[in-house]
Amino acid sequence: MQRDITRRLRQIAPQIFWGCLVSYFAFHAVQGDRGVVAWLQMRQQLAQLDQQLDAAQHERMILERQVALMRPQSLDPDMLDEQVRRVLGYTDARDRVEFYDSDARMRAPALDDAAPDAPAGDVLDVLPPQEPVAR
Repeated sequence: MQRDITRRLRQIAPQIFWGCLVSYFAFHAVQGDRGVVAWLQMRQQLAQLDQQLDAAQHERMILERQVALMRPQSLDPDMLDEQVRRVLGYTDARDRVEFYDSDARMRAPALDDAAPDAPAGDVLDVLPPQEPVAR
């Protein structure tokens, strides 16, 4: 009986050893630091970084275009005027300032309150209607 168990153990021991060895390497090929799961995570992270890079390159292109318009060699008066109005808040006395709220719809002033040449629409007027300036 003892010999029979020893003989069977010698027959299946190499199979158990090789099965354990293959299982070990298969597990680490999938779950290890450089396995399939890590490779998939790296691909996903690379795709996210590519999207961030595309967004940054697009923003840089827009900024470079704006900077090119403000260079002394190619100064665009409209761009300069827009920047002064937006950044410094300067306006001309003849300008009509209207703020458009993108989050909430504003009602246009009632017809009896609005100036006759005021555009209809969703506008919040910050300046009262003025008489035309005679030149």
